[in-house]
Amino acid sequence: MPLPAAHPAIASTPVAWLRALLVPGLLVAGLAAPAAAQDPDQRASLEAFRDSVAATVDTIGLMALEDELIAAAKADRSNPMRHLRLGFLALRLGDLGGSGHYDDAASEFQWAIDLRPDWPYAWYGMGLAEFGIGDSQVTVVAGLKTMFGKDALARSAAAFAKTAEVDPSFVRGLVELSNTALRQRVNIKLDVALDALRRAATTPAGNNPQVLLARGRVERDVGSPDSAIAAFTRYLQGDGPKAIGQLELARTLLWQGDRAAATGYYLAAASDDSAVVAIIRNDLFPIASDSMLADYDSKRGIYRAAWLEEFWGPRDDMGMGTAGDRLAEHYRRWFYARRNFALVTVSRHYKIEERFKSGSQDFDDRGIIYVRHGEPTSRATFSGSGNRIDDRVEPNISWFYVRTDGNMYFHFVAREDVQDFRLVESLFDVLGYQRALALQTGGDNLDIDPMAKDLLVSRQDFAPIYQRILNTSGTGFQRAVSDERQLGRSYLARGVTTDTHEKHFPIDLDGSCQVLAVGSQGERPLLHIGCAVRGKSLVPQQLPEGLLYTVRLRFAAADLSGRVVASVDTTRRFIASHPVPDNEYVVGLVTVPAQAAGVLDYRVMLAEGDSVGHVFPMDVVVAPPAQSARLTLSDLVLGNRNHKLVWRPTPADTVYFSPLGTFHRNEPLELYYEIVGADPFESHTTTLVVRKGAGAGASFMTGQSSAGSSQITLKFEEQAPRGPWTAQRSVSLEKLKPGNYTLEITVTAANGMKDVRRRSFRVVN
Repeated sequence: MPLPAAHPAIASTPVAWLRALLVPGLLVAGLAAPAAAQDPDQRASLEAFRDSVAATVDTIGLMALEDELIAAAKADRSNPMRHLRLGFLALRLGDLGGSGHYDDAASEFQWAIDLRPDWPYAWYGMGLAEFGIGDSQVTVVAGLKTMFGKDALARSAAAFAKTAEVDPSFVRGLVELSNTALRQRVNIKLDVALDALRRAATTPAGNNPQVLLARGRVERDVGSPDSAIAAFTRYLQGDGPKAIGQLELARTLLWQGDRAAATGYYLAAASDDSAVVAIIRNDLFPIASDSMLADYDSKRGIYRAAWLEEFWGPRDDMGMGTAGDRLAEHYRRWFYARRNFALVTVSRHYKIEERFKSGSQDFDDRGIIYVRHGEPTSRATFSGSGNRIDDRVEPNISWFYVRTDGNMYFHFVAREDVQDFRLVESLFDVLGYQRALALQTGGDNLDIDPMAKDLLVSRQDFAPIYQRILNTSGTGFQRAVSDERQLGRSYLARGVTTDTHEKHFPIDLDGSCQVLAVGSQGERPLLHIGCAVRGKSLVPQQLPEGLLYTVRLRFAAADLSGRVVASVDTTRRFIASHPVPDNEYVVGLVTVPAQAAGVLDYRVMLAEGDSVGHVFPMDVVVAPPAQSARLTLSDLVLGNRNHKLVWRPTPADTVYFSPLGTFHRNEPLELYYEIVGADPFESHTTTLVVRKGAGAGASFMTGQSSAGSSQITLKFEEQAPRGPWTAQRSVSLEKLKPGNYTLEITVTAANGMKDVRRRSFRVVN
């Protein structure tokens, strides 16, 4: 076989080659003539050589070593091992900044291919060299050479695929290429990996578990879920470790909205496969606090799976979703963020106005907010006021979210890297720290910075604060600018410490709900959910026996740790002989025991079918314990005898509920509450006050009420019974004018202990 043409470096090297000092630890041994096939010792020798050159950044020493190897290769040009070593050395020099060395590496690997086309390491090296050539040209050079760069990347893919063709047992090239492309997240590199993997699919190596796992991941990252699912499924049919395959298949199916795949996710999590544990932890990182991650790290086996179920399950319940809904939404967001908000570099430097530091190595700050809160309701950006350099601003975008529990917005700006957007507190931070500071301290209107006005106009629909700034001057302007920063700071804090996923209905249902904590079932406090739906929101179904109205009620309550302690999902059906008038209500009452007392966050949803419904904002109920060492009142239940919603704590007692909280003046208000922790037979003073005003600012924590002047005041002494203490009273409303009122009950013990509860209601004629 004729020898290939000499490498240019060899041809120009003097016969009397220079002997340079070797870099410590670099291997040059083992240059004996090769055997007929590349044996394991030769492969091990090459890997040891690669490891040694990878361990140094001393380019002078590496180039001295290159001179020695070139001289040795000149004397023994038909030895493929010499050319392979020279090729891998040139690759290292290319990685250290000498992009021209990739061409040298390609020449050496081509020589090795010509000598031994059946050696996978020759094709592997060629794939790395062409990858380096193509990457440097596509990344840096525009125009025609970019086309050549892409050609080099195509040749790289072909070479990597060839490694598996000449030796089906050699899959390291395909796997390394895939992992590198997935880490760097540059689309064209993913395309190279995918091309190589698809070419190798027709070879025996295509069924190698490592190759199938790599292919599934690359297919998923380029947006081909069906191909990814097929690859992971084939992987599970082989003899590779099962847990990692189960996890990757589950993540992909969840990404596609298959909630049932949560089973595979938890099954994989129950294994102690280190790769599985690390992937799940990294997936949790954008939404889990440091303490949560530490708790996750402490779990093993089935306890880890149980921890994850406790992490995701309450999010389904409190978000009014179905089982697995929040987990599926998480992976939909996660992979969307990976494709759209991925960090190209993890070396990030922060400016003074960039208060939030996520620590993420996957996403910029847009990705963090997206994984936590999903698709924004609207976006806005601003590119500047004119064509002058001074009239331009850094790339920026703002996201606005409409949420049941309160709207929020976030501002992002990219300063040093257009692919790395950072969260900032104020919209004015888009202009830079100095200009934002000048607006806040140096003037009383927008005349000091006209571009700031244009920036505000671009966001004026986001929140009233921006209209306020635009329309204010003087001291009011400074106050408004300060308020905008405070709002932005609060939204930023809320955005990076909470996560949301709300159920939405195309058509809103007109209804109201009231949740009260009163009574107990054994040691468990009872929660009563009374709801009313306006007739005009409901469409009945005609049945032989009448008109059928169907209303679904969903309720969940969680303690301060986030554990769901009470939930119910029920559908109530009402038969009526005539249509419910538009302005009248269908009412219902559901009672559910809670597993814990204390302060509980809760959410309620009412729905008629899949398209009509309403999710109410998160609220708080305080459930008194069945027994207590301190005096504690239950919620106050208000109703009247004409209301059809009743609860019977005992066969002899009837408690009336009114979910609308509206009462006619000529009907007595029926009041019920319970008292826990009172000393038996001790005297207690009860004060009942009805105040003008709704008392919307009343707080059970402060004991203060925002209601107005007293309209009714009653005071009486009572002796606590030995057993349960309940109170039922009728209150005449005849003296009250139509309007909003607050009823307040204060019970004071002889020793000075007391408790206060309030309930707002409305009086009509």
